[in-house]
Order: sequence, then C-alpha cells, then structure tokens
Amino acid sequence: MGLPASAQAILRQGRLCYLAVDGPLGPHVTPVVFAFHAGRVWGTTARRTVKARAWRRDPRAAGLIRSGPLVMSFRGSVTTYDALDPGTWGSTLRNAPTVAGAWMRFTLKNAPFFAGYAIDARRVPLSWTPPGRVLFSVEIEDGTILDPVAGQVLERWGRWGARAASRDAFQPSRGRIPDRAVPIEVRRAVGGAGEGVLALAGSGGIAVLPARWARADGDGAYYAALARRLLALAGSGAERAGLVVDRASRWRAAEMRGLLIRGRADGYVLARVRSGRDSLIRRVRSAEPLPDELAVVRVRPDVVAWWKGWSSGTVGGPGGSGGSSPGSRKRRGAERANPRKEWGSRARTRMDRGGAGVG
Repeated sequence: MGLPASAQAILRQGRLCYLAVDGPLGPHVTPVVFAFHAGRVWGTTARRTVKARAWRRDPRAAGLIRSGPLVMSFRGSVTTYDALDPGTWGSTLRNAPTVAGAWMRFTLKNAPFFAGYAIDARRVPLSWTPPGRVLFSVEIEDGTILDPVAGQVLERWGRWGARAASRDAFQPSRGRIPDRAVPIEVRRAVGGAGEGVLALAGSGGIAVLPARWARADGDGAYYAALARRLLALAGSGAERAGLVVDRASRWRAAEMRGLLIRGRADGYVLARVRSGRDSLIRRVRSAEPLPDELAVVRVRPDVVAWWKGWSSGTVGGPGGSGGSSPGSRKRRGAERANPRKEWGSRARTRMDRGGAGVG
C-alpha cells in the first residue's frame, strides 16, 4: 500500500529528519538531511555512529519531519548499503537502479548543504565525506500526520498507542542537569525554552513527536509539553526519553548547534493529575504557546550530548539529576562510542548530529 498523498508532500518538502534508534540510555535522536525516493526515506551515516551500530543489532528506526505547520512521524525497517560491507552488496546489486536514483535525489535535494561543505572543506572530518558514509533507507510501516499547534492527529496508519500514560500526582524533582561541560556557545544558542523533538520508547516502539520544551535548573530536568492526543501515540511503558533542542541551519552544517538530552521519563496528562497541577504548569509556562488538553513529559537527564558544527561530545555521570544508579552507569558504559572517552569530558566523538549527511 502506498503512502497517503499528505505524507508524500511532507516527505518531499521537509528539510530535516529527526531520526531515532533505541539504545540502553533511551532513544538516540538527531537531525539528518534526507531525501524521499521510491516510497522510502534515504540518508547517510558514518560507519561508527550510534545509529550504524544499533542497526547491526536491530534494523529499525523512527523519525519526524516538519513541513510548514504539519509534522509527519513514522517508524519502519532499515536497509543499509555499504561499499565496505560485503553483507550489504547483495541488496545493493538487486536494487541498483533504485539506489542510484536515491543517491541522485539525495544529492539534488541537499545541494545547499553540499555548498556549505565546499566553503568549510578544510574543516570537514573524513567521516562526513562520501568515503566515510553508509547509505541507508527506511521503509515506512507506521505513520501519522500531526498538527502540533491544534493538538490534532490528522491521519494515522500502522500500529500506534491509543491512550497516554499518566501519573496522578506531580512532585518537583531535585538534581543538577549534567551539562556544565557543554560549550557555552551551544547553551546560549538553544536557550532555556522553545520548540523541540521528543522521542519516547513505548510499548509499540519509538515514537518521535513534536513538543515545546522548558529547562528547569532547580529540578535538574527538562519538561516537554505536547497535546494529550500526541502523547497517546507513544502508548504505555515509555520509561526513558530523548529530547532534542537545537538551532539548525538551512544550508551550513558548521553553524548547527544542539543538545540531545536522554534520561528517565515521567508522563503527566494534566486532566488526570490530582495534585501538583499548578506547579507542573508553572514549569512549562515559558514554553508557550501550549496546546489544549496539555500533557507534559519530565525528562531527568543521565546523559547530554552536544554538537557545534563539526565538534561534538557527551557529558553526564554521577551527580546528574536524580543521581546515577549502578544500572544507569552500566547503561552508559554499554553505549560509549569511544572506549577512551571519559564521561564529563569535552572529547570529540562521532555522534550523530545535524548537518548534511550527518548521522
């Protein structure tokens, strides 16, 4: 069955795809440039990124694409095409015309970003150049078209949740957001509130949703606000979340700035919160405009990843919000991109981040 016309329009017109994979620390979601061809979403990633490693274990992804006031969220299966991986040669040969067409569409659609590469050629890392990239495609199986301002689900197909999970009482948390080692330029660029992307690992898989967000330093937390109907798509069992807050560039990867906050998630549907409702509302007020039938997800970070053009890093560890249990330290250890990197350092790492062909 083909995709609805509304979905195809968003896929053709959207500029960035916020692509997510699951991981021990929660959903790992970052912006990537993409193209829509032959009914699939196509993009590239470096061979040693979180996404590439995750797909060797579980070839699935979820994503979000914006176009004007509308948003498309989707899930699907991933196929990779890597000239250095014999295991992918068969699928590349069988689909050679489609793969060639996808490369052409990807190059043409993202020409402004490649122009930015030319300007910054001396600074572009090898992993961001064609020899260091792996082509991938996502076959969309579950999809939904959303109007985040109105808080409406306009269309949906596939398997999605039907009811938003909610706690019935809110109490402020205590802690410290573990981002002191994030460059001040990045923190200033993203600010303290705005538009973001929330990824939740629910019972049916990852759901990537549009949200407004606000930072609460005293709580050691970020708060994501969205309509109840949108949160319901994630279903039940979403205990961990990934929240992207960023400032993208229309054509130059070197100017992109952002944070990926991953940690424990607590969901609240305002109409079902019996105590602490006013306190909860105060924490998201700076993220206005807020939707009707408000729902809020509190994300207490264990790990914060940052990117600034070609540089990136990951900070976190003991002393982060809510403290770090032995289990969370084991999860962090299981997901280190570079065994030599220490948590809390500013070391560069090949994490997925915004920019042409990143991921």
